[in-house]
Amino acid sequence: MLNNDQDIAPLVEAICRRINANYLPFHMPGHKGGAGVSERWRKITGGSLALDLTEVEGLDDLHNPHGVIKDAQELAASLMGSEAAFFLVNGVTGGILASILALCCKGEKIIIPRHAHRSVYSGIVLSGAKPVYLGSEISPEWGIPLGIDTDNTATVLQANKDAQCLVMVHPTYHGLTSDLNGIVDAACHNNVPVVVDEAHGAHFKFSPVLPETAMSCGAALTVQGWHKTMGALTQSGMLLLKDKKINIKDYLMTLQSTSPSYLLMASLDETRRNWAVNGKDLMDRVLELTRYFRKEVKNIKGITCLDRELLVDYSAVRNLDPTKLVVSAREMGLNGFQLATELRERYKIESEMAEFTAVTLMVTIGDTRETVDCLLSALKDLSVRYWGQRDKINKNLPYAPIPQMMMPPGEAVKLPKRTVAFNDAAGEISAEFVCPYPPGIPLVVPGEVITKEVVEITKLILALGGWIQGLKDGANEMWQVIDA
Repeated sequence: MLNNDQDIAPLVEAICRRINANYLPFHMPGHKGGAGVSERWRKITGGSLALDLTEVEGLDDLHNPHGVIKDAQELAASLMGSEAAFFLVNGVTGGILASILALCCKGEKIIIPRHAHRSVYSGIVLSGAKPVYLGSEISPEWGIPLGIDTDNTATVLQANKDAQCLVMVHPTYHGLTSDLNGIVDAACHNNVPVVVDEAHGAHFKFSPVLPETAMSCGAALTVQGWHKTMGALTQSGMLLLKDKKINIKDYLMTLQSTSPSYLLMASLDETRRNWAVNGKDLMDRVLELTRYFRKEVKNIKGITCLDRELLVDYSAVRNLDPTKLVVSAREMGLNGFQLATELRERYKIESEMAEFTAVTLMVTIGDTRETVDCLLSALKDLSVRYWGQRDKINKNLPYAPIPQMMMPPGEAVKLPKRTVAFNDAAGEISAEFVCPYPPGIPLVVPGEVITKEVVEITKLILALGGWIQGLKDGANEMWQVIDA
């Protein structure tokens, strides 16, 4: 192990040395440092194509790291408080899939929150595991999942002692966290390892104001999307391992490309260095921006931002990430889809997610007082234009109960299928996922009975301009069901 100097980026520096050595490349990638691309693409990408290298001498091998990648991953583990760290080049999804495959075999139980991301369900399909669902407390005002109750989780664990793992979402897409410490303790008491989808929580490490990290709560492993909140390139993530008895390496090797992107890996290495050196200052600046926004937005008529004081009555909510801005304009008659459209088309502001109740916007290290002021200015202008012009929206989209599971998802996807119209789908067994996206939480999973509520919610989301993943029919009029 090299000395633990966090102000170095071993992989980045090795790439720079390689470029400066001016080797004549007779190896992949075929564009050879950008020489083989169109002039137009070269201008668009600048000098970044020179960094797009492969496993040549001095640049190590992601699947058998012994040099600079090994050093870079060890530095990441040291910074983030884990026993080992692994670069992910196909996002959190790859890490979640590897984690579930490493722990679960066909027919074995896996305990998951129903509001888990689609990637968790994909891991269940690939492993053949049988899901045991934890229901979430739902906010009737906001129509969103709030979190998992600790006592209920302990009861489910006690009733399913043969479960191979428990998956937790920390935080939710809206920035909410459950009592992860208590839930991990309950799982450990039952000898069930905890896998944490911490896709949106890599930055928690860098301020005591933020929720606790999965590693500090004792999770066996956690998967983080460093491109979401840390500034790494899209599709780059980190898997942090506390329990080295879990054979994660073989599954990462199986699932990740044998030609991993050095651009992505280098972005992880430099992002780690930046946060190690500047993390407290970076996070303090982001938190100051969010405090400023939350203070100012309270003065805008018709606009509400989800905050701690609005959640005091909900026992499942332990904490809230203030960098996630969940903003509603329902008091002035705009649902979340309409608000997102207004922000995009009139003010050139793109939100992270739109749903019936609100939009979710992220404040990160890429923001400044100027960008936050632009958002506030847009919301003020919307208030002037719409306040008092429309009736307040009092209703929510219904939050469908968990449908009856007739067979595990991994079994259902392999059975013969037929197609039915939406209006004829109720009562059938779904052969496909139906996931409003984002956040990618399924309304129905393969192998579950399609209810009338699920059909109506799906139709309503599509009518309002929402997006559904999983439906094979591009026109969103037909549903694949099990041909029993």
